[in-house]
Amino acid sequence: MTKREFRHDVERGLGSCVLALGDEAARERFLPLVLWACGRDTAYDAQSEGNRGRYLYFLIEQYPDPAPFLDVIETRLLCSIRSRGWEFAQDCDLLAYLFSGGVPRAWKILMRCYDRLYSILRQKRRRGKYGLCPERDNFEHLCRTLVCKCFSGKAQKRKIYRRIVQDLGILFAENPLFSFWSFEWFQKESEETLGKSAVQKILCEPDAGIATYARAMEQRQKERTETRPEPGSIHPQNAEEIYAALQAGQYGYSFLWAGRLWQRNRQDEIAKLAEFYCAETDLRTRRELLRILQLRVCAGMLQLDALLADSRSGDEDLSWFAFNALCCQKSERVRAYAYELLQSGAHIAQAVSLLAVNYTDADRTALIDAVRRVPIDREDTGWHSAFWRVMDLFREHRAHGLNELLPYLYRSTLCSGCRAKVVKEMGRRRMLTPALLAELQFDCNKDIRAYAAKRLRAAERHTAGRCIAEKKRCP
Repeated sequence: MTKREFRHDVERGLGSCVLALGDEAARERFLPLVLWACGRDTAYDAQSEGNRGRYLYFLIEQYPDPAPFLDVIETRLLCSIRSRGWEFAQDCDLLAYLFSGGVPRAWKILMRCYDRLYSILRQKRRRGKYGLCPERDNFEHLCRTLVCKCFSGKAQKRKIYRRIVQDLGILFAENPLFSFWSFEWFQKESEETLGKSAVQKILCEPDAGIATYARAMEQRQKERTETRPEPGSIHPQNAEEIYAALQAGQYGYSFLWAGRLWQRNRQDEIAKLAEFYCAETDLRTRRELLRILQLRVCAGMLQLDALLADSRSGDEDLSWFAFNALCCQKSERVRAYAYELLQSGAHIAQAVSLLAVNYTDADRTALIDAVRRVPIDREDTGWHSAFWRVMDLFREHRAHGLNELLPYLYRSTLCSGCRAKVVKEMGRRRMLTPALLAELQFDCNKDIRAYAAKRLRAAERHTAGRCIAEKKRCP
């Protein structure tokens, strides 16, 4: 594996990087790249995929001395305390794995960070813009990590949980900016890890901080029981009202508005809104109307000529919404448009999406070539939609002769969630070799790791069964 290949794979969280570090020469050659990966958030969408803490631990575990990695992690963790990104969560989880793997320094770094964040929260008197408080978010994640990921023994988990609720009780008493509502996720995961009875036993202990925390928890549960949401309503109520609001400059309505109308069998209102869109000449109003109407439940009501014209618009958002709507329409004109785009070299990712939606067996060679031409860039998510549409062909059993795309999608996609779907499709088609299964055990995606483990166990049972059968046949 070259350095370029290693960086390509480590950005995607592939297990090939872990296997590549199996010999000393490779570890030395790839050390700068592993340190590079430890210094940033390489996940495509950490909120849905999960962060790369576990994956980085697999990489670091291949080295006899974790000190160089701890230096990088400690510096970045303490610098990201006030950050809204996912770097802090990744570093917390990575340190937890290192500590549970026998690295005492990792615990010292976590507790140093705990003390600093706790001090910041005690002194904080107002939230940031839009009511955000990244320090609170990061502290809650750190608390969850300490309880759920650092220890294997229940006694140690209970001990750190007790320490945290004592501190939170003091925080609630001192600073009205924070309450139990701010740490519900921590409480939920603690109950799942320790058990509700163990948690309740701790909350009944005679300690002022714990008692304050327990009262705040009871008050929150009482508020949740007493507060009953009003039946949902749609504002505005009809197409004329939303069109008038858009003309008045009240932008920002989402496609959810139309979806809720559809659920209430108000397709007539959606049809009216589609008419307003087709007739609208003001660019911003037209764009906002298409924003509402772009998805499957509404796109079928839109005129194809209008969508084709808007997909060529110089306004990037209008063009993007138009392509989304076109992907919800099956038409020979849309298929021909996809070929037109491929020939011109413009909007390759969108062309792949359109061709996949309107795919026929005659498009096999063109689609395979087009998928390989799609530019993959973190800043442009067109590839993500294109790959998703291609995988729809496999889910719908229409991917005749497209098996060769699966290894390419596996190696190319930046999204490990999509890669999990690719892997399972390869498994259904008997394309997972022993070498690839070995690689999958160290993938950044936990669903892929679990799937690989399941397949390997099944293979072991099959091999064991064959051995027993052969012994029975032999005299």
